Amino acid sequence: MKRTLWAACATSALCACSPAPAPQPGPADKPAATAPKAAPAPVPAPAQVETAKAAAAPETWELPGSLGPLTTRLELDARFGKANVREETFDGAEGIGTYPALVIFPDDPRKRLELVLDADNPDAPIRELRVPTAGSIWHDASGLRTGMTLGELVALNGAPVTFYGLGWDYGGTVQDWHGGKLANGVGERLFHRITLAARKQEDGDALPLGDGTFRSDDAKWPTIGKDLVVAELGISWPHEGED
Repeated sequence: MKRTLWAACATSALCACSPAPAPQPGPADKPAATAPKAAPAPVPAPAQVETAKAAAAPETWELPGSLGPLTTRLELDARFGKANVREETFDGAEGIGTYPALVIFPDDPRKRLELVLDADNPDAPIRELRVPTAGSIWHDASGLRTGMTLGELVALNGAPVTFYGLGWDYGGTVQDWHGGKLANGVGERLFHRITLAARKQEDGDALPLGDGTFRSDDAKWPTIGKDLVVAELGISWPHEGED
């Protein structure tokens, strides 16, 4: 009996002296996973920023706008898209020689714009901005545009105009604005060139022909105000020494 009691006491003493086992961490005690750090956003190069600005800028179709004699091919590519700018070669007046031009939107008649270059030096300043199709969306600040009738042109000018007869290389070119608002005065920053043509449905033989000059208010041609339209618009910068 005494031995049993002593053994029980000894066992109790040993249990009291043994350290308690450390509690195991539960699911809630696990350390939270560290979120991966986001990579810093790439900083766009200045050229990319400028290209994005040009692409985002709304096109007004007003001439000359930001286009000038020193506009470069790279600037045209950035503004209109490289696929929309092409170099073409044209025959000179009366079949004399050829000359190059940078053409914007070459396959879209409503947006086509030709930047005429120097025949002898394509790297020289641009000679002229040319809108070659009637009904184009290009126009100048005064509202001058292709597709308008001769009558509308005269009203915009505020005076009659004189032009060459049709049917030859310089046919339909306006020669005199008679002091109107569109006149190319000495010292003007821009020079306007207008070429008239017959409406498609009109018979050209019934209109003024040849290298003579004709006035828009000539009573011999009472219907030319509606039978002739602006077929081509040119805008250029007078060169030094030119009037």
